[in-house]
Amino acid sequence: MKEKIGPAIGRLASGVYIVTVSVDGNADGMLATWITQAGFEPPSLVVSVNKQRDILQSMKLGDKFTINVLSNRNMDIFKAFAKPNNSAKFDGLAIKEGTGAGPVFAEAVSYIDLLVKSINEAGDHQLIVGEVIDGELLNGQDEPMTHLRKDGFKY
Repeated sequence: MKEKIGPAIGRLASGVYIVTVSVDGNADGMLATWITQAGFEPPSLVVSVNKQRDILQSMKLGDKFTINVLSNRNMDIFKAFAKPNNSAKFDGLAIKEGTGAGPVFAEAVSYIDLLVKSINEAGDHQLIVGEVIDGELLNGQDEPMTHLRKDGFKY
């Protein structure tokens, strides 16, 4: 059955994002493709995070996090976060100062700051529902990066 439905699920197009957090001055982040808008009022987004990701410790109810929207010109950021255990993933990347949640990449298309409102189980992932508290279009000329997978059962 997986051989049949895996390619079908993999064709669901998604964006490419970096989710970031900052706790006590320590930054963390992860590459994410499973993000979608969940509501207008209040504006809300859902992020799907593998339960084995350390970043979940910083995404509890009431915590803040940031979604950075990447474009094809952001391959340096993409590559830095493509390997989950890269301890130097922020090194050499331009960070926009003065935001209230996680680090914001100055060259990203946009960023969105969120407040965790609920956490829901989804098998091997958790669905983090965040209410939008801030954000900005940083580069309106670039189209957001999109991603297709060959198999809906693998990243």
